[in-house]
Amino acid sequence: MTSTASQLEKSLKKLQISESDSQKTSTAVQWVPSKYSSDVSQYVLLRPPRPPCGNRRLFGFPIIKRELWNMGTIAFHHVRPGKTLPDNNAYIAMNSLTFLKVYLGLHLCTLAFGKVVGDSKNIPSECMSLGDVLLLVLWRDTESESICPTPSQVRSLELKLDRSPGWWVEVPAFYE
Repeated sequence: MTSTASQLEKSLKKLQISESDSQKTSTAVQWVPSKYSSDVSQYVLLRPPRPPCGNRRLFGFPIIKRELWNMGTIAFHHVRPGKTLPDNNAYIAMNSLTFLKVYLGLHLCTLAFGKVVGDSKNIPSECMSLGDVLLLVLWRDTESESICPTPSQVRSLELKLDRSPGWWVEVPAFYE
């Protein structure tokens, strides 16, 4: 094994996000070297297989809207230092995703519902609605590798939310 391959293998082991109890409700997260970058340090998420139902896979975190608004407020103060946040709750509710996206340098940051499969005991009940979970989505399995979040962006959110990300099966917006 060459020294570069050995270094790559060691780096991959460090980037592997360990499977926690909450991961039992989604597909485990794995990072692999980018096929489209000559930079050995560029890693992307390994896409899981498409589910039998044909719906997209979403990569993200279970989230409570209050958590999103709190992170949006923090991001606002980083993105617009010295500015005063309007005294209007609707403003932060409508703009939290944008502030978070800009603050973390994400290409995609949106909300969607994912299907909970298996045990949901480690997902905050406030995230749940009729067997579905509200997700902060950072990437979709149909997106280009070039807009995949970086391991450091994912780790930053993992530390803030104190829960692991995962792959989830998308619940279409007009699902009945």
